[in-house]
Amino acid sequence: FTWPDTLDPQKSSFSNEIAVLLMNYEGLTRFDKDLKTVPAAAEKWEYNADATEITFHLRDGLKYSDGSPLVAQDFVNAVYRSLDPRGTIGDYQGTFFMIKGAEAILSTEVPTDEAKIPELDKALGVTAPDDKTIKFELTQPTPYFHTLASLWVTYPAKQDLVEKGGETWYEDPANQIGNGPFVIATMDQSQNLIELKANENYWAGRPKLDGVQVRFIGDLSVALQAYKNNEIDITVPDPNDVPTIKADPVLGKEYIDPLGSCTESFELNNTKPPFDNKLVRQAFNIGFDRESFIRDALKDTSAKTVTWIPPGYPGYDAEDKRLDYNPDKAKQLLEQAGFPNGQGLPEIKITYNSNNPATQSRVEYLVQNYQKSLGISLVLDPTEGKTLNNLRKDVNTAPQFVYGGGWCADYPDPQDWLSIFWESSSQFAKNIGYKNPEVDKLIHEADVTVDQAKRLDLYQQAQRLVVDDAPYIIRSTSKGTFLVKPYVQGLEATPQDSNTYPGMTTSLLNVTLAQ
Repeated sequence: FTWPDTLDPQKSSFSNEIAVLLMNYEGLTRFDKDLKTVPAAAEKWEYNADATEITFHLRDGLKYSDGSPLVAQDFVNAVYRSLDPRGTIGDYQGTFFMIKGAEAILSTEVPTDEAKIPELDKALGVTAPDDKTIKFELTQPTPYFHTLASLWVTYPAKQDLVEKGGETWYEDPANQIGNGPFVIATMDQSQNLIELKANENYWAGRPKLDGVQVRFIGDLSVALQAYKNNEIDITVPDPNDVPTIKADPVLGKEYIDPLGSCTESFELNNTKPPFDNKLVRQAFNIGFDRESFIRDALKDTSAKTVTWIPPGYPGYDAEDKRLDYNPDKAKQLLEQAGFPNGQGLPEIKITYNSNNPATQSRVEYLVQNYQKSLGISLVLDPTEGKTLNNLRKDVNTAPQFVYGGGWCADYPDPQDWLSIFWESSSQFAKNIGYKNPEVDKLIHEADVTVDQAKRLDLYQQAQRLVVDDAPYIIRSTSKGTFLVKPYVQGLEATPQDSNTYPGMTTSLLNVTLAQ
């Protein structure tokens, strides 16, 4: 883990941020161990006939962790904040584009028109008729809206504390008064430690654990040693250490590697040469020997893939093999792009997170891969992790080629993989400069289609176009590679936990320590 860039629920997007927020807050709905959407702060909800309205009903007596009442308007305020174009724009800002009046807020020019935002909020199609009821009016059928209501952008940070705390309000644990099963008690970046304690006011009752410590250890070899020393109970080992771990008579029994929900990729800036050329992007995809890289560099801690949505999720396209390794075809594509044998290519840097020393050897392996397949040399660009995450959040500062990137499922629906990520107004697409009007058209039609078979077909067509555009170098499907002490019991792991810690999605609710 790298220390979170933000713990503002409405601005967060990276897994290291969400891993903490899921314990401190809770949305109207959440996911169970089978990834089904179940009641959370809301005990029930109903749609109108054409799914253009949805009404949530809160549980009786909801409280924040400090004992103060939690009411419907707190969730309405969260929606206001998630859409607000002022200040830092969150990657999930467009999640609620379908709420009536949302587009007017999202398109507000800042600072010239920001004075209009309070009135636009009042006109927004989200209201609290009373303290227990929240009504959403939508511009289009959105039969998956109850699932969107689980996301961290709906988490009800206390509005008065946000306003008093200023731009960095979230850095003070006293402002992180949430409604989840745990409460942030300590945030000590000097010690790379966030400590949470049980929330005595959680609606479902106090969790079984007294507390949780999250330690952000960038060097995974240090994390492994801490695990061996019984200083931590769960860790993610570095792939280089996995063969030794599996062979160890003790650690081998504590190692688990379930298939995950992430498509792991290398990020390309589609606006910076040479990756502003689709043929070059395709050449780099087809010239990438995934099988060798996963075997040698990642020690089989991931599984090869050449398409976007992973196995086990609706929309997985098992038939699409267009990006399979083919160095001859890759060289032809590079020549068609105007760079025969790589001649004329500008300098290409591979930028990577330097916090974990083991990453460099993998980047060097990747450099050798392209030297072999395309006959080109790439330059290593080590960058501190938090700095790199900041650079990646703006297309103007995003590097050409990032060792890292991809997407992990928020919920099991292709809308999450395509509409949220590749639609051109999405912050994720903007961050790398990707835009395809035909993809947008297919996605927009699929999003409002009630017929499930037709809907899935439209998403598949959109996915085929995205893969052909090669905006990323698609690499692998994640595996959850974890070491878990045998006394940690009651973990309810899901595929969505694969790059954080097992039990993240279910907030460690039923975990106990048998020692």
